[in-house]
Amino acid sequence: MEKILRYFSVLAMVLSLSVASTAQTRSSGGPISQNQEAFNVHYYDISLRVAMDQQAISGHVDLYIIPDADTLTKIELDLVEEYRISYIETGGRLAGFHRAGDKLFVYLADPPPAGESFRVRVAYSGKPPVAVRPPWDGGFNWSKAPDGTHWVGVSCQGEGAQLWYPNVDHPSKRPDSASINVTVPEPYFVASNGLLKSVYDHGTGFHTYRWKTRYPIHTYNINISIARYKTFEKPMTLGDGSTMPVVFYVLPEDIEKAEGLVDMAIDMLTRLGRYYGEYPFSSEKFGIVQTDYLGMEHQTINAYGNRFNYTRINGEEFDWLLLHEMGHEWWGNKITVTDWADFWIHEGITTYTDALYLWDRFGPEAYHAKFDDYRRRITNRQPVVPGEDMTSAEVYNLDIYYKGAYFMHSLRFLLGDEAFFETLKAFATDESRTYSNYTSTTDFRQFFELHTGTELEAFFDLYLYTTDLPQIEIGQTAKRQYQISIPNISFSMPMDVAIGGTVQRILLGPEPVQVTSPDPPVVDPQNWFLKSDN
Repeated sequence: MEKILRYFSVLAMVLSLSVASTAQTRSSGGPISQNQEAFNVHYYDISLRVAMDQQAISGHVDLYIIPDADTLTKIELDLVEEYRISYIETGGRLAGFHRAGDKLFVYLADPPPAGESFRVRVAYSGKPPVAVRPPWDGGFNWSKAPDGTHWVGVSCQGEGAQLWYPNVDHPSKRPDSASINVTVPEPYFVASNGLLKSVYDHGTGFHTYRWKTRYPIHTYNINISIARYKTFEKPMTLGDGSTMPVVFYVLPEDIEKAEGLVDMAIDMLTRLGRYYGEYPFSSEKFGIVQTDYLGMEHQTINAYGNRFNYTRINGEEFDWLLLHEMGHEWWGNKITVTDWADFWIHEGITTYTDALYLWDRFGPEAYHAKFDDYRRRITNRQPVVPGEDMTSAEVYNLDIYYKGAYFMHSLRFLLGDEAFFETLKAFATDESRTYSNYTSTTDFRQFFELHTGTELEAFFDLYLYTTDLPQIEIGQTAKRQYQISIPNISFSMPMDVAIGGTVQRILLGPEPVQVTSPDPPVVDPQNWFLKSDN
């Protein structure tokens, strides 16, 4: 138990660093402009040269755009003002443009036809913002590996991909695919999303690595990491008998540790697949890349900076960071929200996934110990869902992790294991809510209501849209007679009540419930619910 609690304390300390990140000056999301609503970028083709000695990048990005109407004459893009624009071209002609802070406005000579794809090329160069405290305060980190060679990473979840390439930086505007082509000097290797299609040798001491993903992807999840990586790969057998590569891009000095981490990944993928369905990007890879920052859920190329500091429970080891970022492949990458107001669906359910893995592998004691620690970390300063059209900075805080996870913990008890897990897996595998589709807190609630036949709006409202918590009142009415109520809620929910030496499940709400007990009853002794006395 002591080792379990030490693990939770370390995790809490790491996540608590995120509080500082809310002070970031740049963020993504928020109300989307009318102009950006009027078109979609369905494909990004990124071609960049990374000059590591100069800590600079240069090249171009081709954006393939589909307008909603025949009236589009201006395109609003996001790109931080640190870059110099060399030119912008579309339809074989140079296009006019102007800058306004981190906005780039491109003017089209002729409105393109609605529903038809056309290309805009933005050529640019400059020094990217440097990550101050990656991944919470993002940008490029120009590090050195232990052998003194370059080690480059990018993280930009909060600030958005505007930190390094032109795009529409909003969670509702994911492309359906992307190509990432990066030129670096020999013998450096570039790890990125999807599959490595080719490596082009320029014959001048430079190579261009060409990666492509054919899945919908968040713009912040398009990513590159550069080092003198070695590749360790193992096949994982999927449910249909096919195999998928599980790949680790690792620094040369750590190559002997790679197999252990990959074996852990395969075990984790198998266990999580039982609850959420098969790994979502199986036609490409599950990738891990060693980074000099802690981690990030970059789709099919999860950043890993935990330095092989494994947690040991019951004599067995696992890597909490690998587990957490892997969970985002379902909750955040396959299942995604249009509004950062619903950020808890990404972070809270993934944090619940961390606990679920402990339940599956180590049993209930480890699971409940984790929630005991989470309960102490909840700040409850603002609702988990604080409004609509929110930026990442307005929403991001500890409670989208901890309180979001605790909400799932309580929902499990409320519905019972069978209904809860069946519905959760049904949601995670529903084609209308995954990949190119989006979800929200309301959609999540309505899905659970439909599949379980349980009215959940008041329960969701209490724990996600307010900072109120149930206030348990226990009053003695006579010898061995007590009444229990929750006067500050408008609905009833089942709770365990310890009465004497037994535990009974009782429906509690605003109306007092009479119980007979030799001693004062204890409501919710295992703390399945957040309560005001917690």
